[in-house]
Amino acid sequence: MDQDSLNNARKPGGRAKWARHIALAIVAASLFPFPALAQEGTPGTSPPDAAPRRFHLEVGSFDNAVSNRFGHWWGSGLSLSYKWSERVTASGQILAQRRPGETQPLLGASTLIQWSDWFYTDFALSGGGPNDSAAFFPRVRYDWTANFKVPGAPGLILNAGLTKLYFGDPIRGRVVRTGAVYYWKRLVFQGTLYWNSSQPGNHASKSVNGAAQYGQEGRYWMGLVAGGGREAWQTLALTPQDVEFTSYSTSAFFRKWLAPNYGVVASYGYSVKRAAYRIHGLEFKFFLDF
Repeated sequence: MDQDSLNNARKPGGRAKWARHIALAIVAASLFPFPALAQEGTPGTSPPDAAPRRFHLEVGSFDNAVSNRFGHWWGSGLSLSYKWSERVTASGQILAQRRPGETQPLLGASTLIQWSDWFYTDFALSGGGPNDSAAFFPRVRYDWTANFKVPGAPGLILNAGLTKLYFGDPIRGRVVRTGAVYYWKRLVFQGTLYWNSSQPGNHASKSVNGAAQYGQEGRYWMGLVAGGGREAWQTLALTPQDVEFTSYSTSAFFRKWLAPNYGVVASYGYSVKRAAYRIHGLEFKFFLDF
């Protein structure tokens, strides 16, 4: 896209559409997932060993400073999970996202099922965005992930998954992903490849992220996450335009137990959407097992 198109997008009446389609691209590339859900691909949100208590509560808030006059995006969220049995864990989430002139509540639910000693699945359903093609967040989003523990390779887990997003017609997106997680002593390594597709226009793009964390359950976890890739979609305008951006993101987190059943989490994230904007984000959480 040329500079004149970028300038026109920033004019009154054009800036809102530009911001909304930028947000859609972020979601489609899985670089800015629904914050209240513990997404596969973000090590540290789900420690390797399950907590011995049945309930796990997390309450937190976040603030994102976005350049190019998009202002501050901030909000808070609550997540509660229940370990139904040794094989089934269910959770629910609620998130309030605020940005200049608008507030958006979002809801989510997810379940983890351990089908056997070597195979388990995650399924999450979330949404709450309006039935509007210019919405920031989808009306409905679902994520499904299959995880395979490799026989003969202790600590190695392979995974594959699918994400679908539905905004107002005709905007929708699909993400196919595959990756691996490897546990070695106090270290955890993870890598994921994403194949993204957005409609209208059937635009395809790819992205990748990787992560490493160190620590011990019940004491602390710290880690780094980095990713990048191409994002492609089509703008909604009198004359639709094909748009592509190169994106990079990185984040760091620290999870600390203050007692056997509660603690705090702090994280910082930085992402660059070349020729569009930059985001600096902070998030703080309190967690409790009971």
